[in-house]
Amino acid sequence: MAKQNYIQLSDLVDAIGESLHENFGKNRYRIIAEITDVKVYYQRSYAFLNLVEKEGDEIVAATGGVIWRDHFHIIKDFEKATGVSFSQNLKLVLEIEVQFHNRYGLRISIVGIDETYTLGKLEQDRTKVLNNLIASHPKSVWMRDGEYRSANQLIKLPMVMQKIALIAAPGSDGRRDFLHELANNGYGLGYAVEEFPAQVQGDAAAGQIATHLNKISKTNGVFHSVAVVRGGGGNTDFSAFDSHEVALAVADCSLPVFTGIGHERNVSIADLLSHTSQKTPTKCAAGITEHNLNYLAFVQGAEDDIKKRVLRMLDQFRQQTKNAEMNLLKSLQWRITKERQKLEHAAEKLNMAGPIDTLQRGFALVYKDNKHVAKGVGLNPEEDIEIRFADKRIKATTK
Repeated sequence: MAKQNYIQLSDLVDAIGESLHENFGKNRYRIIAEITDVKVYYQRSYAFLNLVEKEGDEIVAATGGVIWRDHFHIIKDFEKATGVSFSQNLKLVLEIEVQFHNRYGLRISIVGIDETYTLGKLEQDRTKVLNNLIASHPKSVWMRDGEYRSANQLIKLPMVMQKIALIAAPGSDGRRDFLHELANNGYGLGYAVEEFPAQVQGDAAAGQIATHLNKISKTNGVFHSVAVVRGGGGNTDFSAFDSHEVALAVADCSLPVFTGIGHERNVSIADLLSHTSQKTPTKCAAGITEHNLNYLAFVQGAEDDIKKRVLRMLDQFRQQTKNAEMNLLKSLQWRITKERQKLEHAAEKLNMAGPIDTLQRGFALVYKDNKHVAKGVGLNPEEDIEIRFADKRIKATTK
Protein backbone atom coordinates (compact mmCIF):
# COMPACT_ATOMS: atom_id res chain seq x y z
CA MET A 1 0.00 0.00 0.00
CA ALA A 2 1.37 3.44 -0.98
CA LYS A 3 2.65 5.68 1.78
CA GLN A 4 0.31 8.60 2.57
CA ASN A 5 1.97 12.00 1.70
CA TYR A 6 -0.55 14.44 3.12
CA ILE A 7 -1.44 16.01 6.46
CA GLN A 8 -4.74 16.93 8.00
CA LEU A 9 -6.11 20.37 7.15
CA SER A 10 -6.51 21.05 10.84
CA ASP A 11 -2.82 20.31 11.39
CA LEU A 12 -1.89 22.78 8.65
CA VAL A 13 -4.24 25.40 9.99
CA ASP A 14 -2.89 24.86 13.50
CA ALA A 15 0.64 25.29 12.20
CA ILE A 16 -0.28 28.49 10.39
CA GLY A 17 -2.05 29.79 13.48
CA GLU A 18 0.90 28.96 15.72
CA SER A 19 3.31 30.61 13.29
CA LEU A 20 1.19 33.75 13.07
CA HIS A 21 0.75 33.87 16.79
CA GLU A 22 4.46 33.41 17.34
CA ASN A 23 5.33 36.27 14.99
CA PHE A 24 2.38 38.63 15.38
CA GLY A 25 0.20 37.58 18.26
CA LYS A 26 1.82 39.65 20.98
CA ASN A 27 2.18 42.85 19.00
CA ARG A 28 0.04 45.70 17.79
CA TYR A 29 0.73 47.49 14.51
CA ARG A 30 -0.20 50.77 12.94
CA ILE A 31 -1.21 50.46 9.32
CA ILE A 32 -2.75 52.78 6.72
CA ALA A 33 -5.50 51.28 4.59
CA GLU A 34 -8.76 52.00 2.85
CA ILE A 35 -11.89 50.39 4.24
CA THR A 36 -14.53 48.81 1.97
CA ASP A 37 -17.55 46.55 2.31
CA VAL A 38 -18.26 47.92 5.78
CA LYS A 39 -20.98 46.12 7.71
CA VAL A 40 -21.70 47.52 11.17
CA TYR A 41 -23.98 45.56 13.51
CA TYR A 42 -24.91 48.10 16.15
CA GLN A 43 -27.21 45.83 18.14
CA ARG A 44 -24.53 43.14 18.41
CA SER A 45 -21.68 45.66 18.77
CA TYR A 46 -19.29 44.37 16.12
CA ALA A 47 -18.37 45.21 12.55
CA PHE A 48 -16.86 43.45 9.54
CA LEU A 49 -15.00 45.14 6.71
CA ASN A 50 -12.24 44.73 4.16
CA LEU A 51 -8.91 46.51 4.26
CA VAL A 52 -7.30 47.32 0.92
CA GLU A 53 -4.24 49.09 -0.42
CA LYS A 54 -4.35 50.66 -3.87
CA GLU A 55 -1.90 51.94 -6.41
CA GLY A 56 -4.07 54.19 -8.51
CA ASP A 57 -7.25 52.19 -9.06
CA GLU A 58 -5.54 48.80 -8.71
CA ILE A 59 -5.76 46.87 -5.45
CA VAL A 60 -2.33 45.57 -4.51
CA ALA A 61 -3.22 44.14 -1.09
CA ALA A 62 -6.43 43.14 0.69
CA THR A 63 -7.51 41.36 3.84
CA GLY A 64 -10.54 41.07 6.06
CA GLY A 65 -10.93 43.17 9.17
CA VAL A 66 -13.12 43.05 12.24
CA ILE A 67 -13.98 45.26 15.20
CA TRP A 68 -15.09 43.18 18.16
CA ARG A 69 -17.35 44.20 21.03
CA ASP A 70 -14.49 45.21 23.33
CA HIS A 71 -13.38 47.90 20.88
CA PHE A 72 -16.68 48.68 19.17
CA HIS A 73 -16.77 52.11 20.85
CA ILE A 74 -13.95 53.30 18.56
CA ILE A 75 -16.47 53.68 15.73
CA LYS A 76 -18.63 56.15 17.64
CA ASP A 77 -15.57 57.90 19.06
CA PHE A 78 -14.17 58.34 15.56
CA GLU A 79 -17.44 59.68 14.14
CA LYS A 80 -17.91 62.13 17.01
CA ALA A 81 -14.35 63.43 16.77
CA THR A 82 -14.18 63.81 13.00
CA GLY A 83 -17.76 64.30 11.85
CA VAL A 84 -17.17 61.54 9.29
CA SER A 85 -19.33 58.46 9.01
CA PHE A 86 -17.47 55.19 9.41
CA SER A 87 -18.33 53.89 5.97
CA GLN A 88 -17.03 53.05 2.51
CA ASN A 89 -13.79 54.24 0.95
CA LEU A 90 -12.24 55.99 3.93
CA LYS A 91 -8.48 55.98 4.13
CA LEU A 92 -7.54 55.50 7.77
CA VAL A 93 -4.60 54.94 10.06
CA LEU A 94 -5.55 51.94 12.21
CA GLU A 95 -4.10 50.19 15.21
CA ILE A 96 -4.50 46.47 14.64
CA GLU A 97 -3.79 43.02 15.99
CA VAL A 98 -3.25 39.99 13.75
CA GLN A 99 -5.66 37.19 14.64
CA PHE A 100 -6.12 33.73 13.17
CA HIS A 101 -9.05 31.40 13.69
CA ASN A 102 -8.88 27.80 12.59
CA ARG A 103 -12.32 28.01 11.03
CA TYR A 104 -12.61 31.62 9.91
CA GLY A 105 -8.99 32.15 8.94
CA LEU A 106 -6.90 35.33 9.11
CA ARG A 107 -8.54 38.45 10.52
CA ILE A 108 -7.12 41.84 11.22
CA SER A 109 -8.67 42.96 14.51
CA ILE A 110 -8.97 46.75 14.64
CA VAL A 111 -8.48 48.08 18.15
CA GLY A 112 -7.98 51.80 17.47
CA ILE A 113 -8.38 54.54 14.86
CA ASP A 114 -6.02 57.51 14.60
CA GLU A 115 -8.49 60.39 14.53
CA THR A 116 -5.77 63.02 14.12
CA TYR A 117 -4.75 61.55 10.76
CA THR A 118 -8.31 61.74 9.50
CA LEU A 119 -8.80 65.26 10.86
CA GLY A 120 -5.57 66.34 9.21
CA LYS A 121 -6.62 64.82 5.91
CA LEU A 122 -10.05 66.43 6.17
CA GLU A 123 -8.37 69.79 6.78
CA GLN A 124 -6.15 69.24 3.78
CA ASP A 125 -9.16 68.39 1.65
CA ARG A 126 -11.03 71.50 2.90
CA THR A 127 -8.04 73.70 2.19
CA LYS A 128 -7.81 72.25 -1.30
CA VAL A 129 -11.51 73.00 -1.96
CA LEU A 130 -11.15 76.56 -0.63
CA ASN A 131 -8.03 77.26 -2.67
CA ASN A 132 -9.75 75.92 -5.80
CA LEU A 133 -12.66 78.27 -5.13
CA ILE A 134 -10.31 81.23 -4.75
CA ALA A 135 -8.61 80.35 -8.02
CA SER A 136 -11.78 79.71 -10.03
CA HIS A 137 -14.21 82.19 -8.39
CA PRO A 138 -12.13 85.07 -6.96
CA LYS A 139 -15.16 87.37 -6.77
CA SER A 140 -17.02 84.86 -4.64
CA VAL A 141 -14.30 83.59 -2.31
CA TRP A 142 -11.00 85.23 -1.35
CA MET A 143 -8.40 85.36 1.40
CA ARG A 144 -8.01 88.48 3.55
CA ASP A 145 -5.79 88.88 6.61
CA GLY A 146 -5.27 85.13 6.70
CA GLU A 147 -9.01 84.33 6.70
CA TYR A 148 -11.30 83.00 4.01
CA ARG A 149 -14.04 85.46 3.11
CA SER A 150 -17.06 85.28 0.81
CA ALA A 151 -19.38 87.56 -1.10
CA ASN A 152 -22.26 86.32 1.06
CA GLN A 153 -20.65 87.84 4.15
CA LEU A 154 -20.78 91.30 2.54
CA ILE A 155 -24.57 91.26 2.22
CA LYS A 156 -26.22 93.80 4.51
CA LEU A 157 -28.85 92.16 6.68
CA PRO A 158 -32.39 93.54 6.34
CA MET A 159 -33.64 95.36 9.42
CA VAL A 160 -36.19 92.60 9.99
CA MET A 161 -35.93 88.95 8.91
CA GLN A 162 -39.32 87.26 8.99
CA LYS A 163 -39.52 85.42 5.66
CA ILE A 164 -37.12 82.48 5.96
CA ALA A 165 -36.17 79.84 3.39
CA LEU A 166 -35.30 76.67 5.32
CA ILE A 167 -33.12 73.89 3.88
CA ALA A 168 -33.27 70.82 6.10
CA ALA A 169 -33.91 67.10 6.02
CA PRO A 170 -37.65 66.37 6.27
CA GLY A 171 -38.65 65.03 9.69
CA SER A 172 -35.18 65.59 11.14
CA ASP A 173 -34.38 66.77 14.65
CA GLY A 174 -32.54 69.77 13.21
CA ARG A 175 -35.61 70.93 11.29
CA ARG A 176 -37.83 70.40 14.33
CA ASP A 177 -35.48 72.27 16.68
CA PHE A 178 -35.17 75.23 14.31
CA LEU A 179 -38.92 75.60 13.79
CA HIS A 180 -39.64 75.13 17.50
CA GLU A 181 -37.21 77.89 18.47
CA LEU A 182 -38.74 80.31 15.95
CA ALA A 183 -42.30 79.53 17.01
CA ASN A 184 -41.53 79.80 20.74
CA ASN A 185 -39.17 82.77 20.69
CA GLY A 186 -40.77 84.32 23.80
CA TYR A 187 -41.18 87.76 22.23
CA GLY A 188 -44.26 87.11 20.12
CA LEU A 189 -42.35 87.53 16.85
CA GLY A 190 -44.04 85.90 13.87
CA TYR A 191 -42.21 84.15 11.04
CA ALA A 192 -43.12 82.84 7.59
CA VAL A 193 -40.98 79.79 6.79
CA GLU A 194 -40.94 78.02 3.42
CA GLU A 195 -39.22 74.65 3.53
CA PHE A 196 -36.90 73.19 0.90
CA PRO A 197 -36.44 69.51 1.89
CA ALA A 198 -33.02 68.03 1.15
CA GLN A 199 -30.82 65.18 2.24
CA VAL A 200 -28.02 66.41 4.45
CA GLN A 201 -25.79 63.34 4.22
CA GLY A 202 -25.05 60.75 1.61
CA ASP A 203 -24.06 60.99 -2.04
CA ALA A 204 -27.09 63.06 -3.10
CA ALA A 205 -26.91 65.59 -0.25
CA ALA A 206 -24.45 68.11 -1.75
CA GLY A 207 -26.33 68.30 -5.05
CA GLN A 208 -29.73 68.83 -3.41
CA ILE A 209 -28.49 71.50 -1.01
CA ALA A 210 -26.65 73.40 -3.76
CA THR A 211 -29.67 73.21 -6.08
CA HIS A 212 -31.97 74.68 -3.42
CA LEU A 213 -29.51 77.48 -2.62
CA ASN A 214 -29.19 78.42 -6.28
CA LYS A 215 -32.98 78.37 -6.71
CA ILE A 216 -33.59 80.52 -3.61
CA SER A 217 -30.87 82.93 -4.73
CA LYS A 218 -32.84 83.70 -7.89
CA THR A 219 -35.98 84.74 -6.02
CA ASN A 220 -36.54 88.46 -5.77
CA GLY A 221 -37.96 89.81 -2.52
CA VAL A 222 -39.60 86.51 -1.55
CA PHE A 223 -37.27 85.78 1.39
CA HIS A 224 -35.19 87.79 3.83
CA SER A 225 -32.61 85.06 4.54
CA VAL A 226 -31.76 81.37 4.11
CA ALA A 227 -31.25 78.89 6.95
CA VAL A 228 -29.34 75.65 6.31
CA VAL A 229 -29.65 73.32 9.31
CA ARG A 230 -29.11 69.73 10.34
CA GLY A 231 -28.94 68.05 13.69
CA GLY A 232 -25.95 66.23 15.11
CA GLY A 233 -27.37 63.22 16.88
CA GLY A 234 -26.23 59.92 15.45
CA ASN A 235 -25.67 61.29 11.96
CA THR A 236 -22.00 62.00 11.46
CA ASP A 237 -21.47 62.51 7.74
CA PHE A 238 -20.82 66.24 7.22
CA SER A 239 -18.98 65.85 3.93
CA ALA A 240 -21.75 67.56 1.93
CA PHE A 241 -21.02 70.82 3.75
CA ASP A 242 -17.36 70.63 2.74
CA SER A 243 -18.12 70.05 -0.93
CA HIS A 244 -17.15 72.46 -3.71
CA GLU A 245 -20.70 72.83 -5.03
CA VAL A 246 -22.30 73.65 -1.66
CA ALA A 247 -19.47 76.03 -0.75
CA LEU A 248 -19.87 77.95 -4.03
CA ALA A 249 -23.67 78.05 -3.70
CA VAL A 250 -23.33 79.52 -0.18
CA ALA A 251 -20.74 82.10 -1.23
CA ASP A 252 -22.76 83.20 -4.31
CA CYS A 253 -26.20 83.24 -2.68
CA SER A 254 -27.90 86.63 -3.06
CA LEU A 255 -29.51 86.29 0.39
CA PRO A 256 -27.65 86.05 3.72
CA VAL A 257 -27.10 82.40 4.60
CA PHE A 258 -27.40 81.29 8.24
CA THR A 259 -26.03 77.84 9.08
CA GLY A 260 -26.76 75.60 12.06
CA ILE A 261 -25.21 72.31 11.04
CA GLY A 262 -24.93 70.83 14.52
CA HIS A 263 -21.25 69.88 14.53
CA GLU A 264 -19.56 70.92 17.74
CA ARG A 265 -15.97 70.00 16.91
CA ASN A 266 -15.18 71.27 13.42
CA VAL A 267 -16.15 74.17 11.18
CA SER A 268 -17.33 73.15 7.73
CA ILE A 269 -16.64 75.15 4.58
CA ALA A 270 -20.34 76.06 4.46
CA ASP A 271 -19.98 77.52 7.97
CA LEU A 272 -16.80 79.31 6.98
CA LEU A 273 -18.35 81.05 3.95
CA SER A 274 -21.87 81.69 5.24
CA HIS A 275 -22.99 85.09 6.45
CA THR A 276 -23.59 83.83 10.01
CA SER A 277 -22.80 80.38 11.41
CA GLN A 278 -24.07 78.80 14.60
CA LYS A 279 -23.30 75.43 16.14
CA THR A 280 -26.87 74.11 16.27
CA PRO A 281 -30.23 74.66 14.55
CA THR A 282 -31.64 76.04 17.81
CA LYS A 283 -28.89 78.65 18.05
CA CYS A 284 -29.34 79.45 14.37
CA ALA A 285 -33.02 80.29 14.92
CA ALA A 286 -32.19 82.20 18.11
CA GLY A 287 -29.66 84.26 16.16
CA ILE A 288 -32.34 85.36 13.69
CA THR A 289 -34.65 86.34 16.56
CA GLU A 290 -31.83 88.23 18.27
CA HIS A 291 -31.27 90.25 15.09
CA ASN A 292 -34.97 91.14 14.97
CA LEU A 293 -34.90 92.14 18.65
CA ASN A 294 -32.25 94.71 17.77
CA TYR A 295 -34.78 96.28 15.41
CA LEU A 296 -37.48 96.22 18.10
CA ALA A 297 -35.07 97.93 20.48
CA PHE A 298 -34.37 100.51 17.80
CA VAL A 299 -38.11 101.12 17.29
CA GLN A 300 -38.73 101.39 21.02
CA GLY A 301 -35.78 103.72 21.37
CA ALA A 302 -37.09 105.82 18.50
CA GLU A 303 -40.52 105.91 20.15
CA ASP A 304 -38.99 107.09 23.41
CA ASP A 305 -36.91 109.63 21.53
CA ILE A 306 -40.00 110.93 19.72
CA LYS A 307 -41.85 111.29 23.03
CA LYS A 308 -38.94 113.17 24.52
CA ARG A 309 -38.73 115.41 21.47
CA VAL A 310 -42.48 116.11 21.57
CA LEU A 311 -42.37 116.94 25.29
CA ARG A 312 -39.35 119.14 24.72
CA MET A 313 -41.11 120.91 21.83
CA LEU A 314 -44.21 121.41 23.99
CA ASP A 315 -42.08 122.91 26.75
CA GLN A 316 -40.39 125.17 24.24
CA PHE A 317 -43.78 126.16 22.80
CA ARG A 318 -45.15 126.92 26.25
CA GLN A 319 -42.10 129.00 27.07
CA GLN A 320 -42.28 130.78 23.74
CA THR A 321 -45.99 131.43 24.28
CA LYS A 322 -45.31 132.75 27.76
CA ASN A 323 -42.51 134.96 26.46
CA ALA A 324 -44.71 136.20 23.63
CA GLU A 325 -47.50 136.93 26.11
CA MET A 326 -45.13 138.89 28.34
CA ASN A 327 -43.71 140.73 25.35
CA LEU A 328 -47.22 141.53 24.11
CA LEU A 329 -48.24 142.79 27.55
CA LYS A 330 -45.15 144.97 27.77
CA SER A 331 -45.82 146.23 24.25
CA LEU A 332 -49.44 147.05 25.14
CA GLN A 333 -48.38 148.79 28.33
CA TRP A 334 -45.81 150.79 26.43
CA ARG A 335 -48.38 151.63 23.78
CA ILE A 336 -50.96 152.70 26.37
CA THR A 337 -48.37 154.88 28.07
CA LYS A 338 -47.44 156.50 24.77
CA GLU A 339 -51.08 157.07 23.87
CA ARG A 340 -51.81 158.49 27.31
CA GLN A 341 -48.92 160.89 26.90
CA LYS A 342 -50.25 161.90 23.52
CA LEU A 343 -53.71 162.47 24.96
CA GLU A 344 -52.33 164.50 27.84
CA HIS A 345 -50.28 166.57 25.42
CA ALA A 346 -53.30 167.07 23.17
CA ALA A 347 -55.44 168.01 26.18
CA GLU A 348 -52.83 170.49 27.25
CA LYS A 349 -52.78 172.02 23.79
CA LEU A 350 -56.57 172.00 23.71
CA ASN A 351 -56.74 173.71 27.04
CA MET A 352 -54.29 176.31 25.84
CA ALA A 353 -56.51 176.99 22.85
CA GLY A 354 -59.71 176.93 24.92
CA PRO A 355 -61.70 179.98 26.26
CA ILE A 356 -60.54 179.66 29.87
CA ASP A 357 -56.87 179.97 28.99
CA THR A 358 -57.74 182.76 26.59
CA LEU A 359 -59.52 184.69 29.36
CA GLN A 360 -56.65 184.04 31.74
CA ARG A 361 -54.34 185.74 29.29
CA GLY A 362 -56.38 189.03 29.52
CA PHE A 363 -58.82 188.56 26.70
CA ALA A 364 -62.62 188.84 26.88
CA LEU A 365 -65.35 186.90 25.09
CA VAL A 366 -68.57 188.34 23.71
CA TYR A 367 -71.79 186.34 23.74
CA LYS A 368 -75.18 187.13 22.21
CA ASP A 369 -78.03 184.93 23.14
CA ASN A 370 -75.48 182.60 24.84
CA LYS A 371 -73.68 182.20 21.58
CA HIS A 372 -70.11 183.31 21.12
CA VAL A 373 -69.71 186.22 18.73
CA ALA A 374 -66.36 186.05 17.03
CA LYS A 375 -66.79 189.14 14.77
CA GLY A 376 -68.39 192.56 15.25
CA VAL A 377 -70.21 192.47 11.94
CA GLY A 378 -72.65 190.12 13.52
CA LEU A 379 -73.84 192.76 16.00
CA ASN A 380 -76.33 195.59 15.51
CA PRO A 381 -76.76 198.74 17.64
CA GLU A 382 -78.84 198.52 20.79
CA GLU A 383 -78.41 194.73 21.10
CA ASP A 384 -77.92 193.08 24.48
CA ILE A 385 -74.68 191.23 24.82
CA GLU A 386 -72.64 189.54 27.56
CA ILE A 387 -68.95 190.10 28.03
CA ARG A 388 -67.03 187.40 29.87
CA PHE A 389 -63.78 188.08 31.65
CA ALA A 390 -61.60 185.68 33.56
CA ASP A 391 -63.12 186.65 36.87
CA LYS A 392 -66.62 187.85 36.01
CA ARG A 393 -69.37 188.44 33.48
CA ILE A 394 -71.07 191.79 32.63
CA LYS A 395 -74.14 192.75 30.64
CA ALA A 396 -73.80 195.43 27.97
CA THR A 397 -75.65 197.13 25.10
CA THR A 398 -74.08 197.80 21.75
CA LYS A 399 -73.90 201.45 20.48
